[in-house]
Amino acid sequence: MRTSLEQTLNFTIESEGGYQCLRSDPGNWTGGRVGCGELVGTKYGLSAPIVGQEIKALTARKMRLLDEADFERIATEQFWNPMRCDDLPVGLDLLTFDHGFNTGPGSSVKLLQRVAGVKTDGIMGPATLKAIKSASVAQLGPYLNRTSILCLQKSLMLDETGVMNAQTRRAISAEKNHNLLWISALSSMQDVDYRQKSGFSTFGRGWLNRVQKRTEKALELCREHQTDKIRAA
Repeated sequence: MRTSLEQTLNFTIESEGGYQCLRSDPGNWTGGRVGCGELVGTKYGLSAPIVGQEIKALTARKMRLLDEADFERIATEQFWNPMRCDDLPVGLDLLTFDHGFNTGPGSSVKLLQRVAGVKTDGIMGPATLKAIKSASVAQLGPYLNRTSILCLQKSLMLDETGVMNAQTRRAISAEKNHNLLWISALSSMQDVDYRQKSGFSTFGRGWLNRVQKRTEKALELCREHQTDKIRAA
């Protein structure tokens, strides 16, 4: 299956930004808790504990010296591969990866498994991948919230009503691409996930903005892939 690895990594690194070293951020400490281990910061969203698995005796200087090639290697090994994003449909791979990079691979996979209706063990195994392929429109539809429907309608160049109306259903049917619904359903669950986190009052606006941007990019990649398949047929 064709994947969106390059586009996904580009999206994530642009969303995360460069180096930062706030003392109050647990991810900036090698021990994963404020005051635990060494304060070395993060770069490109890669936390100190994650980078510490790759670089021994990690220091702030070594963290600052990370380049984009290091980001691509670590992000692929620590997030993309464990979540088996190569085996996911185009667009859904980006959505799952970027959320997992932000909240943890297990958390992201569990959300997807809830929508798929399989055991939520946080492991992207054969049963989960099979359920993704077999999920019906009736199964996915109830998960969509207003924001994800608006993103879907914008992608399909429809009237942006925020309601799954007959026009939207016809457009999805015409696309013959239910992965659009998968992306919209999982996006809605990611929105809910962020709203339940303890840091939502502080970081919520940024988190929800990122959900919307990643959803728009995922839908774009999904539709581009569908167009390529039609042209190649």
